[in-house]
Amino acid sequence: MHLLMTHERLQPGSEEQLSSRELRMREALNVLVEGFDEITDGDGFQRYLEAMSKFHRYSYGNVLMIMAQRPDATRVAGYRQWQQLGRQVRRGEQGIRILVPHKQRIRNAVEENDEAQESRYVPRGFGVGSVFDISQTEGEALPEPPRPQDLEGEQAPSFWLADQLRDYLDDNGVLLELGELDGPKGTFHPVLKRVQLQVGMSADQTAKTLCHETAHFVADHAGGIPRRDAETVAEASSFVVLHHFGVDTSEYSFPYIATWAEEQETLLRNLSAIQQVSDSLITSIEERARFGADLSDFRDRDNA
Repeated sequence: MHLLMTHERLQPGSEEQLSSRELRMREALNVLVEGFDEITDGDGFQRYLEAMSKFHRYSYGNVLMIMAQRPDATRVAGYRQWQQLGRQVRRGEQGIRILVPHKQRIRNAVEENDEAQESRYVPRGFGVGSVFDISQTEGEALPEPPRPQDLEGEQAPSFWLADQLRDYLDDNGVLLELGELDGPKGTFHPVLKRVQLQVGMSADQTAKTLCHETAHFVADHAGGIPRRDAETVAEASSFVVLHHFGVDTSEYSFPYIATWAEEQETLLRNLSAIQQVSDSLITSIEERARFGADLSDFRDRDNA
C-alpha cells in the first residue's frame, strides 16, 4: 500500500507549497512503506509469522521464572506446541516450570428465555506447567525472519551526521558511551539519559545506530508504549533522517522494522510519530549546521 493511499493525496500544485525538506521526507516515507510491503508480503515472512503465532507471550513473572531456571533460553513453548512446529523435545530433557492459570468456563444466557448461551472463562487460580527451550528440541528448522544486513559504507554524510548527533545528545544532557556491547549495536537508557554505542562499526552503521537511539530519546520512549511500536518509530525515523541526508539504510532498516512491526498496521499507526521525530531531528541537525561544520566540508574532504 502506497503512503498516499492511506493519507491525503497532494492536491494539484500543492508540491510547490511544500519545502524541499518536506518533499524529501514524504519521498522517504513512501519508500519506507513500499519497502516494508515488499518484505512482509513474501511467503517466507508469512511462514515466520505463522510460526511465531504459536509462541505464547509470557507474563513478566513467568519470564523471570524462565530466566532463573534457564538463563540462556531464547524461544520457549509447550511440548505440544513444539510438535505442531515439527520439532520434538529430546528424551530426558527437564521442563522449565511456569505458572499456568486455571480457568473455569461460565455460561451466560443471552436472554432470559433463550436457550442459546454465551461462554466466558474466568480465572480460578494457578497451577504449575512446563515449557521447553528450542535448544532442548530437535527437528525441522523454524522459519527465520528477514535479517538486517550490516551497513558497510563509509560515506562522508555518515561521518558528518554522527558528529551532529553526538553534539545534539550532549546539548540535551544525554551521555554517549562508546564501548564493546554484548549483543546490541546500541542502547538507550531513558532513566539514566544514556546512549551506548558499539565501537568498530562502519561509518554508515554508526550513524544509523546512533540516529536510532537518538530517536528513542526524541520520542520519549520510557516504557510507555509497546516495544514493537517503539522500535518501529526509532528505526523508521533513523531511515528517514539518513535518507534525507543521502544515506540509504534500507538493507538494514526494512528487515528490522518488518521483524518488529510484523504487520503494516503497526507501521501506519506510527507514521505520525515517525514524521514528528524525523522532522525534529532533521530541523535540529540543519540548524546546527548553520553554526558548525557544513556537510559540504565533509564531502570536500572526502573528495580531496
